[in-house]
Amino acid sequence: MDPSLCVFRKTCGSALAMEHTADLYSCDHFVYPENKLGNVMEINLERMVGSQQQKNFGLDELNSLPRMCRECDVRFACNGECPKHRFLKTPDGEPGLNYLCAGYKHFFHYIDPYMRFMAAELCAGRPPANIMRIVGFSSRGRQLPTPQF
Repeated sequence: MDPSLCVFRKTCGSALAMEHTADLYSCDHFVYPENKLGNVMEINLERMVGSQQQKNFGLDELNSLPRMCRECDVRFACNGECPKHRFLKTPDGEPGLNYLCAGYKHFFHYIDPYMRFMAAELCAGRPPANIMRIVGFSSRGRQLPTPQF
């Protein structure tokens, strides 16, 4: 399934922003003159959303990934995140590294066994919420030690 958050999708372009002036922009994170698609009072909305400019904007999320991201073992989950947050350089000096990269790697590696367990439960026709019994919560709502899967 595609991620529900646009920042984790392979390509973007589905979170357009419209200003009070009726100007439409490629993304709510990129309300800049170069990302203006037009004005809905002058140009058909469907035409702007389907424009080559908007398609190129969406593909740029994928095409601008640094090599480090393209080879990353958690790329399937973050896809380099939002291009707005890619202002660091990789250890090799390549621009375009997301400033949240280290945190995302840590998070996605941490949740991996839990997500695999929930996926297996879904495949077996059982509720993924069974993870709560496996992980265990105390009667006071505190999480018990992490189990080994």
